[in-house]
Formats: sequence, C-alpha cells, structure tokens
Amino acid sequence: MPYTRRRPDLPITSCAAEPASEDGVLAFDVFRGAAPMGRHVLRFTSGSDGVLMVDVAIDLAVSLGPITVFRYTYRNLERWRDGRLIAIATTTDDDGTRFTVDGRADGDRFIVDGGAGRVEAPAGILPTSYWHPETTQRRLWLDTQRGRLITPQIVPLGSVERPAPDDGTIDARGFAVSGDLTMTLWYRRLEPRWLGVAFDGRGRAVTYRLARDTAPSAAWLAAAGI
Repeated sequence: MPYTRRRPDLPITSCAAEPASEDGVLAFDVFRGAAPMGRHVLRFTSGSDGVLMVDVAIDLAVSLGPITVFRYTYRNLERWRDGRLIAIATTTDDDGTRFTVDGRADGDRFIVDGGAGRVEAPAGILPTSYWHPETTQRRLWLDTQRGRLITPQIVPLGSVERPAPDDGTIDARGFAVSGDLTMTLWYRRLEPRWLGVAFDGRGRAVTYRLARDTAPSAAWLAAAGI
C-alpha cells in the first residue's frame, strides 16, 4: 500500500514489535482543488498492556507535470491509557522544513518538547489529530507539528452531507475552526467519528474525502476509557 511507505530519513513509528492487534483504520484521500494530493491514514492498535496506540501517516505532494513542487510527510505515534494521552512522538517534513515533537505524561501534566521549546500542558490535553470524539468540545489543543498549545475558536455549522467510500453520502456535522488554525472539520452526525477536514492550501482548497473507516466506534472508545 503506497500510502504507508515511509521515507528512509524519517523515524519508523511502527507498533508491530509489541504484542497487539489492529482494531481499525481511518483513511482519507486528500485533494487540492480537484487534483489528488495524497493520503492521510490512522491505524488504531490495542496493546496487551492496555495501551491504545494511534499511528498516523500523512503523505502529500503537489506536482506540475513530472516535477514535484511541494511535498509534505508526517508521522505521529500516540499512546493512550485510561482516557489519557500518555505519550506522543511526531516527525514532519514540510517541504524541507523539519519539525519534531516528543511528549509524555508526568503526574497531572503533559510535558512537550518541540519547536516551541518545552511546554507544560494539562493532563487531559488533546492533540491535533482530530479523531478523538471530544475534539470539538475542547478549547485547548496540542499542535502535533510544532509542539505548541493552541486555543481554537470553534463554531458549529449545522448538518451537511459528506461523501462515503461507497459513493453514497454520510450525514455529518460541520465545525468552523479559527484562531491559531483555520479549517472546517466534519464528524458523523449520529456519533462523533471524524469524517475529514478542509483548509486553504496555498491558494487552493485542500479537502479530505473518507476512503475507509473501520476505526473503533465511540462506544468502543468509551469502554476503553477514551
């Protein structure tokens, strides 16, 4: 599967070395305007130690004919236990500009080392991976690319229909995000499962379209304490 291929100069964040079972995948095709740009894939894995691991891979590129004029590669491994983010490690190559973020739970804090230096976040901080059911309910996020804390302004947009992988549609709710980040997020209307995002990509709209959803349900996550 080409969207999971990792560049040799980026750390591998595979969970395969631990006794675990994959619980699901959330995958998106990404478009810039009408042109395919790449893929964004999240893999959910339960470890034998009660840790939920979320492995995120983003591979995007913009080409003019045979020449690639922009490339974005991102890797993120999150570890969750008892409803709390206990560790995160990300690497980003934003068209040649590199970022790394490492974070870990420490008592009633979450300590982050990244481009913003060392940052202390509350224990219940949510990262900007957007899959968590409470994402749009929170007003403090951890920017997983730069390691900074951001305070989004979130406004519900009401009900919309989003394309489904089988070419049908899914009833969804939209949320406008502004402030440190500007975007539109979509979640399923009947349960807060992430359906995608749209934002400006250097003058053209970048839009996610759901390609596969076997990710854990909101009920499964609640039973796991997430």
